[in-house]
Amino acid sequence: MISTGFLFFSCEENNNDPQFCECLSISKSLNEKNKTLIESPAKREVILEELKKLVSEKRKICSPYEQMTGQELIDKENYCKN
Repeated sequence: MISTGFLFFSCEENNNDPQFCECLSISKSLNEKNKTLIESPAKREVILEELKKLVSEKRKICSPYEQMTGQELIDKENYCKN
């Protein structure tokens, strides 16, 4: 009984990944900036600088998740929505 409870909590802990949630947030921001770039080409230089910073930040934060399967990513994303 105790080992079952430990297994349950360790699984919960694995899904509790604030860094992954931050990765999702940065990815969404990056998508929004790309959309802004397309819709507002007059602000191209400013937006490109912001995009460079976001891409650099995304690479650092999201790198641990690059090799995950689609189902693993979906499971982690579902946690972030809760």
